[in-house]
Amino acid sequence: MPRKRLSLTVMLIALMACAVVASTLSTDPFAFFQPSLTVTAERRSELDQGRPVARVIASKDAEVGVWAAVPVHVNGDRLVAWMRRIDELKKSKYVLAIGRFSNPPRLEDLAALSLDHEDASALAACHPGDCALKLSAAEMTTLQHLAEQPDTLDRTFRQLLLDRVNAYLAGGRIGPYADTGSDVWPGQEFDRLLEDSPFISMHAPLLADSLRTAGPASTPRVESFLYWSKENLGGKPTVSVTDVHIVRGDGANVPEVVVAGKQIFATHYFNASLGVTVLVRGEPGHANYLVYVNRSALDVLQGKFGGVVRWFTQRRLKSEAGNVLEGLRRRLESGEPPPAVTASP
Repeated sequence: MPRKRLSLTVMLIALMACAVVASTLSTDPFAFFQPSLTVTAERRSELDQGRPVARVIASKDAEVGVWAAVPVHVNGDRLVAWMRRIDELKKSKYVLAIGRFSNPPRLEDLAALSLDHEDASALAACHPGDCALKLSAAEMTTLQHLAEQPDTLDRTFRQLLLDRVNAYLAGGRIGPYADTGSDVWPGQEFDRLLEDSPFISMHAPLLADSLRTAGPASTPRVESFLYWSKENLGGKPTVSVTDVHIVRGDGANVPEVVVAGKQIFATHYFNASLGVTVLVRGEPGHANYLVYVNRSALDVLQGKFGGVVRWFTQRRLKSEAGNVLEGLRRRLESGEPPPAVTASP
């Protein structure tokens, strides 16, 4: 009997704890992001005045993190519609080219992609352990003799990128990057970023499970697709591939929409990156909130001057994040995205 009473007591405590968590999530629209970050009353006041806010997230080792938020007058359907047109959503002077992969991916999806001249020239001197691009040793060997043949180089690079995407979708282990003396496995780097973002596992476990799994989403409750982009980052064109996962919440204890971007390839800077865009329901009669959280593992933060580079990188991220989110708000509030153009068979 005492043991039974003890069990009932433990059960009661557990139920009370769950009730406290549920209550917190339902009263604080930003509780979804705890314990990773807390939105203070001061930041809430800024948002309620219509101003975007941005802050650096505490990070370790070779990681940097930033979050930004802005009030927005759109619902979940609008955000999802624009996310599906990622090529239109990300249009800016920094995005040099972009495209969404078909299902299944095709080489034609990469037709608009070409390597920058500087990258093409750098490939001639590439070898494992010392390369200006983040590639595997086998990819370096394949590409390094094609620097003087731009058309052939671009076709071969597109094929290598497609091979990476197909290997990822098949659940294979991709990589490693061999541009430095130590091999880097992007998948392992991403897993660490996910571990350092515990709010996802705590409040959206279905999404966390989907992100941990290589390949397409394994449940109909998670929508996923891949896209590639060539963006001018830090003055250097960077080609990347991102796996997007979309989850619709109930609008109460889980935000209306949670979108996670899992980077699976990048030619420069990034060993891995996790970006989370969330539409948080505001109080009745008030705007909703668009929140963006990013954690990235950067190779430039390693080495003798890593601390100095981290300081400048975080400062720049903070200064730019709010402006980027403000631009995203304007695009979302402008109306529905343009319809997708269906390719002729």
